Amino acid sequence: MAHGELDRISGLPDDVLLDILGWLAVAGDVKTVAKTSILSRRWRSLTWSSQITKVFIDVGDFSPDSGGWIPVRPQQRPAFWDQHEATEGFTDVLALFLAATPRPSRRRVIEKLRLKFILTKRDLVRRIGALVGAAADAGAVKNVELEIVTETTLFSYNEARTKLEYGKRFKHLLKDCPGAFRSRLTKLTLQNLLFHNPAVVNDLVRRCDALEFLSVNYCGFLAKGVWHRDQDTALELLIDAPLSRLKTLVCFKCHVNGVRVVQAPALVTLCCRWMYRDSPPVSLGCAPSLKTMFLRHRVSEDEDAAWKLSELLGNGGQIESLTFAFDNGKIWLQPERPDELQAVLGSLKQLRLDNISPDCDLSWTLFILQAAPLLETIDIHIFDHICHHKWRKQSNGNTNMACQPSSPNFRHNNLKRLSVHRTFDVLKDLPFARLVMELAVNLENVTLGVKFFTCQDCGAAELKGQDLTTSRLRYTEKDHVLEKLKQTKHGISSRAFIDVHTFT
Repeated sequence: MAHGELDRISGLPDDVLLDILGWLAVAGDVKTVAKTSILSRRWRSLTWSSQITKVFIDVGDFSPDSGGWIPVRPQQRPAFWDQHEATEGFTDVLALFLAATPRPSRRRVIEKLRLKFILTKRDLVRRIGALVGAAADAGAVKNVELEIVTETTLFSYNEARTKLEYGKRFKHLLKDCPGAFRSRLTKLTLQNLLFHNPAVVNDLVRRCDALEFLSVNYCGFLAKGVWHRDQDTALELLIDAPLSRLKTLVCFKCHVNGVRVVQAPALVTLCCRWMYRDSPPVSLGCAPSLKTMFLRHRVSEDEDAAWKLSELLGNGGQIESLTFAFDNGKIWLQPERPDELQAVLGSLKQLRLDNISPDCDLSWTLFILQAAPLLETIDIHIFDHICHHKWRKQSNGNTNMACQPSSPNFRHNNLKRLSVHRTFDVLKDLPFARLVMELAVNLENVTLGVKFFTCQDCGAAELKGQDLTTSRLRYTEKDHVLEKLKQTKHGISSRAFIDVHTFT
């Protein structure tokens, strides 16, 4: 920025300049805020510290070269030193913000302090924790959100040893700086940590009085003396915290033998992407506030559908929103009779199914519709990555899991919306739409969404196959589409509107 332009900005009223600083702080450009407030006499005179109530500091902004995220390559020693230097810069700016003193008549309180830093050398991390803990104890910070990343995301054959070392570093941080976690921490995101003691996470939830959101990614537990990860060596992630305020728990691809919620009275949302097939991914005890569940899994081609909803959602009869994601398109749910499911689906209002195989008979979903009398929306997304090497094989395979209503007189009174999103052959879903329209007497809207490609490789793959190109619905086919929709509604009494349009 030219000197004259900077002078013109500096001539603006105080409230405008404070708005600029506040916007930069919320957007994460705290480095610029600190530099400007130190170097410029005009900006230094502002009471910016008392005005900025939301602060986001990302260690990735302190890279010594481009200002972008720091490269992580464990084979190159200089990369670690870059991270150390960035962490020192990050900590200096954090100290500046927390130490800034407003006018004596104003008490400074940061409503939200959001930090993303690297779990690097103990002395560097300890300084961060000490600053946060002191601010929390002094009442200068109301809510703290921490995202703690590791120095590398590239692991070799000794991955377990590396992650166990990161687990030790995190335990050191807990021991060195308990004040950073005890009373003001509301959100915590962790990655790449392994522990010998399976009680570490549960103890964390119990001790963090304000913790409402916990996400553990690629973490887990290993018994002492074990250095390889498989289902036989995995231990259970247990949450037994009757006094906790935890509302959201995310467990993504962790080395755990299931998530068992014994007591979590405030828990509202549970998300689990599990790895192993021979043990239940979730077990619910006392979680009376639980309303939303997201379950994601991948089964191999030679596996049969193994999981029953009545088992997965035991004690979860209050759940209102369910999402099931099938990573490679293969369904891992077993159809069950409505009387077996009504206890766990009696409150369900929203259902989303992700990555369904392109040739799957969608009528298999009717067993859920029959067991969920309050269900209002069904949202289905078809696996559409034609660049995937298994797409053709799946498309040509037999994935027939057809299901018919258990009673010919079955009718559903509360379903309002049905949507199916796919990239190719969208009109093939019209028979399923007709079936649902016959059963759901108060259905209002049916959406058949034609997706745009969000993947460059898929776009390239389409150009290589004429059959793929001709199977996509184009706007020039409007008359053909209208005729198909007319045929779909012929002979049935339904006020549902069928809409065919594109999605990004």
